[in-house]
Amino acid sequence: MKRAVAVVSLVVVPFTLGCGKVAPLAPRVAREPSPDITATAPLPGARTPVPAARHTDVTAQHVEGSIGPGSIYGIDLPASWNGDLVVYAHGYVPPFLPVMLPTEGAGLRQRLLGEGYALAYSSYSENGFDVRDAAQRTAQLSSIFASRFQKPDHTFLIGVSLGAIPALKLVEEHPRDYDGALLASGVVGGTRLEIDYISTVRVLFDYFYPGVLPGTAIEVPNADFNGTIVPAVVGAIQANPQGAGAMVSIAQDTCLPFASPTEIVTSILTALGFEFIEGGDFLSHTHDHVYFDNSGTVYTGALPQPLLDDLNARVARFSATPDAANFLNRDYQPTGRLSIPVLTMHTSRDPLVPACHETAYHDLVAAAGRGDFLSQRLIDRYGHFTFTDDELQRGFDDLVAWVHSGVRP
Repeated sequence: MKRAVAVVSLVVVPFTLGCGKVAPLAPRVAREPSPDITATAPLPGARTPVPAARHTDVTAQHVEGSIGPGSIYGIDLPASWNGDLVVYAHGYVPPFLPVMLPTEGAGLRQRLLGEGYALAYSSYSENGFDVRDAAQRTAQLSSIFASRFQKPDHTFLIGVSLGAIPALKLVEEHPRDYDGALLASGVVGGTRLEIDYISTVRVLFDYFYPGVLPGTAIEVPNADFNGTIVPAVVGAIQANPQGAGAMVSIAQDTCLPFASPTEIVTSILTALGFEFIEGGDFLSHTHDHVYFDNSGTVYTGALPQPLLDDLNARVARFSATPDAANFLNRDYQPTGRLSIPVLTMHTSRDPLVPACHETAYHDLVAAAGRGDFLSQRLIDRYGHFTFTDDELQRGFDDLVAWVHSGVRP
């Protein structure tokens, strides 16, 4: 249980959220628009490995096309292809940004090309938090690659941040299509856990700092977050640092990471920022129905009982509708039923997708009796997806070795 912390100094940097976009990685040989193949590229069936000798003396190629409404894909085939395919599921992109090919993790992907791996990646049909569409577009990439080139010997999934949950959905529901998965900074505990995290930070902030933020945890108005919300939040915490200390002392808020006063403020801003950016998108998926439920939550923690009593009496309460709850379960609540190797990586103090996701998924896998298929790495660091290329490369190499040797790293 966390103790109360007084925030005594602040160092605030401009708030950013989401994944950048740049041009594809490999030298461009051809751009070939393709028709929408949503109806003709279902989830791939069981794979039959092909002899490695077929992979020699290929010509480096880069192709692009469309897969479904608004989504585009890219494939890079290196000149010295080793016969294996890496399918990459990108991280969260705010809904207001244009749909483009992904670029985060570019250093790792460039390294994998250099080692002879083919790469397939795509945008999703729209930006925001749409796990079902992300899983469908990611699943189609294997079929597209096989139709353009040939079936690979092995297919590995890499899912980053939001991209980890559609990748996990594919691994759990279609394990015969993949050989292993690397999930970095992933929403592996499920959509509900992520929503509960950002919404809990919001309702607690509203209790300790009433009137500072517009709207509610569910109805979030458009706002200039960096221009108006960040200064308001920072000013409120500077005026009453004990409120932020109380927030991180509440048991239901233990996902909020920090190792210093500055990290407390940055974590609160990050969670609130995601809620401001994504709240309307969540509502669009639930037909404007409430998706967060704290109607029965009794808030506890290392605080004086009169304060806890007042918090429980006056905190904003919400009740999720059945259809909204169904959305959270469908898109996506992991089962933990693994049957192929999955290696996850997380920073210990991730303010956007907190490391409690790893604990939650570990418990699901253990309950399903599939612990032999899960390896987890926690790196002591603050920030979201702040791994070095060497760390990501080591994680992927260990996954591949695990697949080939059967020995879990």
